[in-house]
Amino acid sequence: MRFPPAAEYVRTARLVAVAVARRAGLTEQLEELRLAVGEACARAVRRCAEADCDEPVTMLVDDTGPGLVVQVTDAAKTSAGPEPVVLSLLEGLADHLEVRPHQGISGAQVRLEWWPSIPPHGATAPAPRDPAS
Repeated sequence: MRFPPAAEYVRTARLVAVAVARRAGLTEQLEELRLAVGEACARAVRRCAEADCDEPVTMLVDDTGPGLVVQVTDAAKTSAGPEPVVLSLLEGLADHLEVRPHQGISGAQVRLEWWPSIPPHGATAPAPRDPAS
C-alpha cells in the first residue's frame, strides 16, 4: 500500500494491516498491531514532513509465513532525531522490531513482526479457571 505522507492516511493503513492480521489468524495481537502500525506510519509521515518530502509512504503487509510482517518505508532524506519513546513503544508492541535505512533510497524502514500464539509442541493450553474456586 502506498499513501501520501499525510496524517489522514494513517488510519486507513491501520485498518488494512488489522484486516490482514485478522485473516492471518492473529486475533490475540490485533490491538498491539493496530497501535504499532499507527505509530510506525505516523513516524514515517512525521519524518517526511520534517524533510519536506512528498514521496509516498509504503506499507507492505506480508502474511505468507507463520505470523505477520509489516514494513513501513519512507523516503525522507534526513536522519531521524532521537525517537526513544516511539521506538520503545514499537518494541513493546511487536514481537520483533528492526529500524534501518531503506536500501537503494534515502529514507528509513520500520519492520515489525508478530508471531502466532501457539503453545510449544506437545504442550496443552492451560485449563480455564473455575470461578467457584
